[in-house]
Amino acid sequence: MKIEKPGNCPLCGTSSPKSLGRTHTDRGDLYTQYECDACAVQFWWPLKNPGAEWYSSGAGYSERNCDPVWNATWNHRKTLSFLASHRGKVLDVGCGIGNFLSLAQAKGWECAGVDFDPDAIEAARKKTGLATLEATDVVSYAKAQPEKRYDLVTFFDVLEHVDNHNEFIASVQSILKTDGYVAMSMPYRTHALWLMKGDVPPCHLTCWDMASLKRFLEARGFDVVYMRRSSEGVWPIVMKLRFKFGAWVSFGAVSAARRTVGDVVARPGKRPLLVRVVHIFAKIKDGLIFGLPALVIWLVMIPSPSRYVDLFAIARLRNR
Repeated sequence: MKIEKPGNCPLCGTSSPKSLGRTHTDRGDLYTQYECDACAVQFWWPLKNPGAEWYSSGAGYSERNCDPVWNATWNHRKTLSFLASHRGKVLDVGCGIGNFLSLAQAKGWECAGVDFDPDAIEAARKKTGLATLEATDVVSYAKAQPEKRYDLVTFFDVLEHVDNHNEFIASVQSILKTDGYVAMSMPYRTHALWLMKGDVPPCHLTCWDMASLKRFLEARGFDVVYMRRSSEGVWPIVMKLRFKFGAWVSFGAVSAARRTVGDVVARPGKRPLLVRVVHIFAKIKDGLIFGLPALVIWLVMIPSPSRYVDLFAIARLRNR
């Protein structure tokens, strides 16, 4: 199978990005990974997002909408604590089922969100009660509502999905107030491949480290005010082992509990008591079976940059 090489870097326009010799095939489509010497971003070619239907039908995303996990992440909490004195209006791009917006709403922010997955938007509406959620992308949103201005625009685990980075960030800039902030997260590209098997196209199209993200933001009018790369920790490795080997020790209790209580999306906010109790016992079982192997793996990975899996940053828009 043969594909055309990119003539220029799709992010900065520099000619002749170099191939990294890594390829990936998905449903008959061949992707090749490149790196730009000028902006240091790694990207897969062809750089093409598969569209909203792909996410709606994909198992990982459709299941997320049907059986939501509402917990806010460390990145969500850090964003709101770091910008506590700037509390105002926030737009969450790629808001998913509303995890971040639920927390921001509780902290007193005036919230809005967009996501091109309509099922996720429906789940988020049920959870948050917000009427300001739209099934669209930020480029279309900014064009349709050019008068909108936000103190903060967030895009957690979004930038690696988009194929129009310059148009994307220009749209974000257009709806930010003067000195407004952006917050974002994405996979950190040195991670061990087995920890993040989904970090490949057509789902993820670009790969970032601290230097490339800083260059990208600064070249487009932002000053980075906070940046952090983080490792998995032990419990996420327990979960990776569970997903890989858990079928051998699964008793189907969680699925049985879900069938007993019915559709949990109809009860937004909290899982029914039976499902929560079964989840607790399932976690205890996972810890007992996979805890020690996970601890050993985590200790072995400490000296290696492959332990880093997440990149998080907050940046401020320069005065225009």
